[in-house]
Amino acid sequence: MTAPTPDAGAAPGTLSIARNQENGMTPRTPLDHLREKLWLKMLPDSIEVPTGTGGSPVMTKPIAQATVDDVAFAAEALFRQSVALHRKADALRQIHDLARRAGAVGTVNATAAAARIVDSAE
Repeated sequence: MTAPTPDAGAAPGTLSIARNQENGMTPRTPLDHLREKLWLKMLPDSIEVPTGTGGSPVMTKPIAQATVDDVAFAAEALFRQSVALHRKADALRQIHDLARRAGAVGTVNATAAAARIVDSAE
């Protein structure tokens, strides 16, 4: 089976829907084509594009209608969120490790135990 080819005169990146229909296949959109690629299965149906400074407010836009700039801004916003989540997870890991070093287990208050070990190190 061959992949759909661009129609003559069609916009670059446009897949031949007519060719798919001729072959008895379900018409594929460029989004369907991209999602078939292993590394793009997580491509969302829509993205949140920041419309103001600081990343908010946001506009939800179908990915199939997104511009290159829309994708870039949405990706940057997600990257910033992932950095913030990583920092939170790291802080929690540090509290856990400090509390364990203080001998805390189970239902002992983690922040109190972590604070004790920090104070004892000073």
